[in-house]
Amino acid sequence: MVTSTKKTPTKRKCARTTYFIGGNEICKNTLLFLMGIGKDTLADIVKHYEENGARPRLRKKHSLPRPPARFIRPEDINRASVWHLYVKSAKELGEHAVCKTSFKALWDRLLPHIKSCRPCTDLCWQCQSKNEQLIRSANLPDDRKSEAVKKQQDHLSLVQKERAVYNDMTAACRKICSGSKKIRMHYSFDFAQQLHFPSNPLQPGPMYFLTPQKCGLFGVSCEGLQKQVNYLIDEGMSSTEGSNEVISYMHHFFCNFGVGETEVDLHCDNCSGQNKNNFMLWYLAWRVGHKLHNKIEIHFLIAGHTKFSPDCGFGLIKQAYMKTRVNTLADIAEVVENSSPVSHLNIPQLVGTAEGKVLVQTFDWQQHLTHHFRRLPQIKSYQHFSFDAKRPGVVLAKTHCDAQPVEYQLLRDGADLPSIDGLSVLAPPGLNIDRQTNLYEKIRPFCADEARYITCPAPRVTTQKRPRM
Repeated sequence: MVTSTKKTPTKRKCARTTYFIGGNEICKNTLLFLMGIGKDTLADIVKHYEENGARPRLRKKHSLPRPPARFIRPEDINRASVWHLYVKSAKELGEHAVCKTSFKALWDRLLPHIKSCRPCTDLCWQCQSKNEQLIRSANLPDDRKSEAVKKQQDHLSLVQKERAVYNDMTAACRKICSGSKKIRMHYSFDFAQQLHFPSNPLQPGPMYFLTPQKCGLFGVSCEGLQKQVNYLIDEGMSSTEGSNEVISYMHHFFCNFGVGETEVDLHCDNCSGQNKNNFMLWYLAWRVGHKLHNKIEIHFLIAGHTKFSPDCGFGLIKQAYMKTRVNTLADIAEVVENSSPVSHLNIPQLVGTAEGKVLVQTFDWQQHLTHHFRRLPQIKSYQHFSFDAKRPGVVLAKTHCDAQPVEYQLLRDGADLPSIDGLSVLAPPGLNIDRQTNLYEKIRPFCADEARYITCPAPRVTTQKRPRM
């Protein structure tokens, strides 16, 4: 049997295509919107699939690429605000809007590459500014694009080198920690954000608008032993993070928690006020000059890229602190001691008690060292400093780890070192009468009954004044 037709069958030019995302069928317009492409690009992808199958196209764009991760900055917008805009638009159009939970579930399933950026701290301003320049350079000439990319690559390459130096030192320290006393140790130190007490995980409403008593936190991490000593500084013991305090705490650490090492590597952040100043260099030259160590090197992490060992210990302390009711300074010390699942990872050291007894003395290092040492020119341009007992008072400074060292004599008289004793002790400043009154009247009701007279005693006038620094 022969069947004839008047029309000659022709091959279909437009193939029927069905689009899916996450197992759900969607329309063409939705696909174009989600993938951020146009109709011509989609037509080219479909044509390539028909001719070559599921093979990548050797062109600028590959077959239906997964969109890169995009981050919504918290200060700009978040998923909740997008949902509110969606509900508002749906009402204006007379459409039914899904609830917030369903909206977020659909977001996670259909738009997993668009995420909310969590708030961050200690970010590198150079990285942020360079990244914004790269984003805005789409329509700039190629030479300006290349220049912006090269600057960012050079910065990140330097950061990686400095981080590698830190990682190599900490790894080597762990290997040689057991053995003879003639060893090289690595320590990192930094300040953390202040803690407050009394503190209650179930925060009473009025407490939110008040300022309880403050407790400073200074940590020295020993990577070789995986331990960290945390100095707890009562508000009445110190009100600044100046060089006298930092040097005094480091001096106390070497005298009481050191392991008898002969050589020391130190890492810290780039804070010019408390670490990267001439007083810290003078102190290290003083230690080496009196042969308390044979060699000391201090290294400063690049600003904005300063996450290191002390932050781990601080993080454990903050987690435990937020879950524990704290009424006194002694309670904070207990929180520090119990903050780690590993025994004695975080060691508390009170600088002074709530009654005013000083346990860690603060010395006037600035006065003790100033008349014997001279300042290092352009100190902020250097990242690495080295001191050797064979050359008293001499510092070798480098701008970065691969740079050639610059030699400088810090001692005014090469043979005249400050004495090893005779340091002036700085008395704790205490709390002024206004602060005492504020704690007694405003904060005292939020303390436990047994801690009220410890943390917030009745105001008492003190005639003692803090010496000038």
